[in-house]
Amino acid sequence: MRPLWRLAAAWVIGSVAVLPLLAAAMDDDAYREAVAQLDARADKALAHCKRLATGSAAQRRCTAEAQTQHEVDAAQLQARRHPSGNNRFKALAAQVNRRYALAVEDCKTGHAGNDKDSKSAQQECLRGAKQQRAAGIQEAHQQAASEVSIFTPPKSEAERQREADLDTAIRKCDSLLGDANVQCVRGLSPEARLRAISRGSGVPPAK
Repeated sequence: MRPLWRLAAAWVIGSVAVLPLLAAAMDDDAYREAVAQLDARADKALAHCKRLATGSAAQRRCTAEAQTQHEVDAAQLQARRHPSGNNRFKALAAQVNRRYALAVEDCKTGHAGNDKDSKSAQQECLRGAKQQRAAGIQEAHQQAASEVSIFTPPKSEAERQREADLDTAIRKCDSLLGDANVQCVRGLSPEARLRAISRGSGVPPAK
């Protein structure tokens, strides 16, 4: 099987096929229901991964798929919740990052030997994956910019203030460690939690 990083077109074309910028914003009830569904689906997928052989390639792949799919779903939901050029880019970039994470797993699994040739092949594969990620992110920037220049109105003062408040809450959690961090994350609003995930701050699905 060809490593994912060789499928260059899929990184770009596939990443473009997400929610359109003009999708209608979600109401509060629909948003809360969607958040709960995303978290439940992620928890179920991760629970399945834990039942696989510990440390195996299958478990690593399963975990990467579950975590990155949750990040993609969260970014797309945020783009529906608050349509904007920035959120559109995050939705596109989340798909690129998912493909990169899975490509890395493919490189490690496909070239797992300890001999010199296997190690060299793995490094070449990883370099290719990294290059394709960079190209995909650039394409995501261009795609989002082309749409926002046409469709997106300027952010209101209220929206900018809301985003600043969310970022303050996220930074507070990021500054904490251990149980304090876990408790802080659990106390975040669904919107703040999904915003943190889309920014890649490492906030896990709610338990």
